[in-house]
Amino acid sequence: MRSKHFFFQHVVKSNLTGEQLRVLMCMLTTEMDGVIGIKQREIAEMLNIAESNVSRSIKALTEAGLLSKKVEKGYDGRPVWHIDPAFEKQAKDHANELYEKFVTKA
Repeated sequence: MRSKHFFFQHVVKSNLTGEQLRVLMCMLTTEMDGVIGIKQREIAEMLNIAESNVSRSIKALTEAGLLSKKVEKGYDGRPVWHIDPAFEKQAKDHANELYEKFVTKA
């Protein structure tokens, strides 16, 4: 998916701490079609860090524009985040630009 390319470009430019990156990677293990569902307690246990650190990292990831705010409860009461849809729009815009270049050359 092309939007993931833009997502990871933004991750690189976001100057996240090591702990924030670890939390993000842990969250991405549950990602499916841009939707992430995992409990903070599970992340804390997987990474062997305090749940309050997980909470702060998720807040930083949201503020960096990588994730949407928690918007709903999923299966088993899991909080659900979404990868920011702006990355999908960037991918579509980029594809359209490439198409326009190709069409105008023909």
